[in-house]
Amino acid sequence: MKAVEISHIAKSFGEVQAVRDVSFAVERGEIFGLLGPNGAGKTTTIRIMLDLFKADHGNVSILGGPMTEKKKESIGYMPEERGLYQDVPLERCLIYLATLKGIPKLEAKARLEGLLKRFDLEEHKNKKVKELSKGMQQKAQIINTILHKPELVIIDEPFAALDPINTQLAKDVIR
Repeated sequence: MKAVEISHIAKSFGEVQAVRDVSFAVERGEIFGLLGPNGAGKTTTIRIMLDLFKADHGNVSILGGPMTEKKKESIGYMPEERGLYQDVPLERCLIYLATLKGIPKLEAKARLEGLLKRFDLEEHKNKKVKELSKGMQQKAQIINTILHKPELVIIDEPFAALDPINTQLAKDVIR
């Protein structure tokens, strides 16, 4: 079963055709990227995959079939726009977001401990998110995306604000 299968999708917003006849398949365990200039429809394609937008035409199969609420729980999605609570300490924020994905608090805390160390954020866990640099916030977003051990990870602009060393670290952890 393929992780993602997109067949001839199209999406327009009024007169603007955002996505036209896009098809691809992604095997489980495969790393796949959508490349193109700004406005090419990459984010729209991702949103169609996640059932946030409906395609005007074409078919989408995620983890072997149409998107369901249960499948949404097994996807780690990091949008281009960031969504961490800025006025909350980092550790509390990430544990709270993990509990929303069904991870018990103690389990989330245990998983988070290792990831904070790996991303060199352990000493910053009690700082409010807004007090972290953009690169640190980006690493925290990646942790949030993978903390619940998703079957499928979908990331939009994953390495913005990361230096080459942290870009490689993020790639290694996501794999």
